[in-house]
Amino acid sequence: MVFESLVSDLLNRFIGDYVENLDKSQLKIGIWGGNVVLENLKVKENALSEFDVPFKVKAGQIGKLTLKIPWKNLYNDAVVATLDGLYLLVVPGATIKYDAVKEERYLQEAKQRELQRIEEALQLAARRGPASCQSTQSSQQTNQSKTPP
Repeated sequence: MVFESLVSDLLNRFIGDYVENLDKSQLKIGIWGGNVVLENLKVKENALSEFDVPFKVKAGQIGKLTLKIPWKNLYNDAVVATLDGLYLLVVPGATIKYDAVKEERYLQEAKQRELQRIEEALQLAARRGPASCQSTQSSQQTNQSKTPP
């Protein structure tokens, strides 16, 4: 029981900003298996506010949160969190403003990723041989001609 209280306090510190009223009655601990299971968690209304999303949580529920904790290798292995039954009711956030600079940066990054993908395809085709390179270029030209201006 003391261990469950300790784990509950520790979890409150890390996920308390996102869920309401986390207590040890919701906690099931399988010490040797490394699983900590929390059930029926209520998501806070301000849970996603720090992530700059264009909506707010009106209500939310997590059916089951399972944490796989590698007790034997805590410092080297990752803790894996699995959500089962996440339900959110979200509404548009009126306070979030359109950021033209951020949108332009996002579009520029998308264009750069596409150019990088094309360059990698051309390099791969060039390594395979000239016939392969021509077919890759013609398929890219076909794809570009299908794309509206």
